[in-house]
Amino acid sequence: MFLGPHLRDVLSQLLKATSFDTLCEGLAHAAREMGFDHVALVQHGSLPRLAEHALVVTNYPTEFIKSYIENHHYVLDPVYEVSELLDRPFTWDEIPGLVPLREPQLALFGAARLHGISHGVTIPLHIPGEPRASCTFAASRVVEATPDLLAALHVIASYGFNMALRLYQPKRRVAGPKLTRREAECTTLVALGKTDWEIGKILGLGGATVKYFISVAMQRYGVYKRSALVARALLDGQILNEVNDGE
Repeated sequence: MFLGPHLRDVLSQLLKATSFDTLCEGLAHAAREMGFDHVALVQHGSLPRLAEHALVVTNYPTEFIKSYIENHHYVLDPVYEVSELLDRPFTWDEIPGLVPLREPQLALFGAARLHGISHGVTIPLHIPGEPRASCTFAASRVVEATPDLLAALHVIASYGFNMALRLYQPKRRVAGPKLTRREAECTTLVALGKTDWEIGKILGLGGATVKYFISVAMQRYGVYKRSALVARALLDGQILNEVNDGE
């Protein structure tokens, strides 16, 4: 199921975040639930700023973070480079086939391994009007990147980024788009893992009509993936109660 009990639990915890510390706790909890040890949510455009003013939420080891910042590794980090190229989740094993790795970048991966950061899955994030960001889930061991896992990580990352922006830029909070009843119903059923055919049977709609409602809902939010639509609608509270009542 697309939105199972574990995923609903971690999203609910993220929703309760009132500070970057509690948001970090929520993301760390989400990482553990998905089989990872560490998480790093970073808005790339904020990295050249002083660390205390950058939008960075992470539980990476303190010594690694200190070295990373002092040596300006964010300038050459291939994870960020690939995040600018792709609009889908990717594993670190894919990186060498996507961008050429120079000696400093290989050394960065080597330093990360010394701190138990050996394997990762990164979710590129983009909200219209905001600098690009990414959320990485990392572990000391390989975690199989199944389609279900990638979909769940995408929702968590999108949800976490939106919460981070709300905390980081509270004065810029604006009301999100409003889904119609049918759009919200279809989005809720997408979150529950239903196919277009199943949604049509449940709501008494044709498959083309279901696709239309979901497409319009994605257009309202300016997103191109259903997982991103679910994350945004959950964050805005347009489907959370319905999904929580679904099981």
